[in-house]
Amino acid sequence: MINKILYVLLLFSFLSCDTKKEFSQNLSLEILCYTLAACNGQTPSRIGMVGDSWTDLLAGYPFVETLRVQLEKYHGYQVVGATLGGRTLQDAINQGLHYQVIDQAGPQISVIFLSLGGNDLLTDVNLYFNRVDAERSKRIALLKTQLKNMVDTGNAYKISKYGGNTLKWVIHGYDYSNPFMPQLSPTITYGCKASFTNAGFTESEVPSITQGTLDQFNAMLKKMSTEDTNFIYLDLRRTLGGPPISASVNMLDCIHPNDLGFRILGNQISTFISPITGVTK
Repeated sequence: MINKILYVLLLFSFLSCDTKKEFSQNLSLEILCYTLAACNGQTPSRIGMVGDSWTDLLAGYPFVETLRVQLEKYHGYQVVGATLGGRTLQDAINQGLHYQVIDQAGPQISVIFLSLGGNDLLTDVNLYFNRVDAERSKRIALLKTQLKNMVDTGNAYKISKYGGNTLKWVIHGYDYSNPFMPQLSPTITYGCKASFTNAGFTESEVPSITQGTLDQFNAMLKKMSTEDTNFIYLDLRRTLGGPPISASVNMLDCIHPNDLGFRILGNQISTFISPITGVTK
């Protein structure tokens, strides 16, 4: 009987630490506070996060521990965040996700980690055809405006709600994709070679287009960080084997690192943000 009780308690402890979420859940249920660090007997440092599939659990690939899980499971963080694959920066702003993260995190929040912009650059690849420079510049300028809006409104909201200082916003600029990796699904070409060749580009043009777009996105983020000391840019390029493309050994598909790739990235991010958050694990 005692063994059965212990088993139930043990099972409950694992369920209470479960980071799996259903992608059909509504927005309020997507705003989750993962508790891996707390369940491992640590006193975790709480940070906010608004992100895409680089921070979310990948549907159908529970063994791939993305950035959110990396920071919690291995680096002593408790993440209060809104993370969901496929999310664009415009989606995040429209849904007020940064406000919701601030609400969930409480008055002790001082840092929000952003993983946004990649989907905005990859959608509707056909619009790049015969006008790569113009379309790229247009999208990156819009992303800059949207990021500034998120930071400014988020800071104003935090101060009005809790007082104190403005937040520190940490954003990464991704690492290079590998458009020659196999697609996760035959019908999903997002970020893969097929999406570019279907739009009219030749196969040989693809690496330079993807590299050039990512490099210019990172250049914009770097410039923003010089304009606002609370906007902190992390350059992850060349972490996974590029340029012009990341090494296949570190990639799950065209745009997502695999578990090894995310572990490498998580270690680098943790080292970078340690002086900002005070977490030294």
